Amino acid sequence: MKRFFPAMYNKPEPIQIFLLIPACVWVFILLPLFMPFIGMGLWEQWELSVWLEIGYHVANGLLVLFLIFAYLKEEIFMVTTEFRFYLKHILLTVGLIIGAEIVWTGALFLSGFDLASMLEHLPVSEMTVSHTSLFVLELQPIFGTITFSIFVPITVCGLFYCLVFAPLCNIKPWLGYLGVAVMTLIPPVIDIIWRGNAAFVLVGYLATLPIHLLACWSYQKTDNVWTPLLSLAGANLLTCGLMQIYLHLVI
Repeated sequence: MKRFFPAMYNKPEPIQIFLLIPACVWVFILLPLFMPFIGMGLWEQWELSVWLEIGYHVANGLLVLFLIFAYLKEEIFMVTTEFRFYLKHILLTVGLIIGAEIVWTGALFLSGFDLASMLEHLPVSEMTVSHTSLFVLELQPIFGTITFSIFVPITVCGLFYCLVFAPLCNIKPWLGYLGVAVMTLIPPVIDIIWRGNAAFVLVGYLATLPIHLLACWSYQKTDNVWTPLLSLAGANLLTCGLMQIYLHLVI
């Protein structure tokens, strides 16, 4: 069992963890609160308001990158010295995420959950302000793919995995997985409080939870933050391609 879930010692410095807490408040509460005023008069014009959604994800990614840059820079050394080891685990995690997501969404669909609602939340993102992930890809396939493959993984890795999973997994591995399951539920709960539509939002949470758990597993398995970051980037990139195929089939 320890082979698959080894002890984890890697985590950001306490000051970096501390700084990520107000970043969560900004990303999940304050910035979404200001967005309706920033885009006043644009929200019903989907082709224009999609840029506000993209801008939201880009701004979040840049903010979190600034906060964890020193941590990423420190950890890149191990990746360069054992490149094949990390590449193997990144490719494995990407494959597991895609495979598990297909099986999981299929199981949920057979259990009575709406498949279209689940697919609206893929690829995974930190939170949606006005456009679901799938809708962003429908309106802006190229820039949407860039956003979900580069900026979103940084935000998700920083605010979910670095802030919650790594510190807790250093104490007890099961605490890390429980913590990230709870942490990823916070944005949906905030979304429900503001906009309602609880069923739709919670279906998205259930659909994307295995992605976070597997990304965190890769973090624990390699004890390096670059593994979940690049794994999520690769999984989101492939998911964007699959969603483009889906959009061409249904439109």
